[in-house]
Amino acid sequence: MRDEVVPIARNSAVVAGKPHVEGHRIAVHHVASWYRRGASAEELARDYRRTPGEVHAALAYYDHQAEIDDELAREAAEHAARAAADDSPIARRIREAIAERTRRQAHE
Repeated sequence: MRDEVVPIARNSAVVAGKPHVEGHRIAVHHVASWYRRGASAEELARDYRRTPGEVHAALAYYDHQAEIDDELAREAAEHAARAAADDSPIARRIREAIAERTRRQAHE
């Protein structure tokens, strides 16, 4: 059996030009993020419905760690800014619940 060759691509029309598994919308930084949190390559392949070779290609691209870590930080900052700007009733209730939980944990 031949080894699976899985290229990592960049295409401005796919995941905003971020590195991804060619032919799919699976961004390298998402795979790396879950892997860093403890997910195994096998779990990621199952969860993303990809082959182990595709997951390993994304993880191999993580050799560009500074680039990928910068992307993760930018994405986290973007999500935080959007959440802070959301003034919907549900967003306010979520922030209140988080604040209350934080207060309770501080007193435990």
